Amino acid sequence: MIRKFLLLAAAAAFFFAISTHAQPPAQKSAPEQDQQEQQAPKVHSVSGKVTQVETGGKAFSMDIKQGDEKKPMRFVVDKNTTVQGHVAAGSMASVDYQPDPNGQNVALSVKEEQQQQQSQ
Repeated sequence: MIRKFLLLAAAAAFFFAISTHAQPPAQKSAPEQDQQEQQAPKVHSVSGKVTQVETGGKAFSMDIKQGDEKKPMRFVVDKNTTVQGHVAAGSMASVDYQPDPNGQNVALSVKEEQQQQQSQ
């Protein structure tokens, strides 16, 4: 009888010890979440006129209007890039992109924009 009592007491102590160490994953504090968000590259969106598509379609350049000035930008295309419409030199397009660690702008999506013709 004493042996059963000691065995049950030891088992209860073992399970109690395990349950106090098992805790749900700690919630991340606000500063930790901010750091992770800052580390993830942000997605930028621009639109403009395509000036050049490089051979093989692996990259293209656009003139982006910033205020009264036009700024040339180059984008690289990878296997994850989605393209909507026919984007060629002279067409208008919008691009969602992320800068990569090598300083290149990686196009996430490219969409041809229909040019609105002005009525005369």
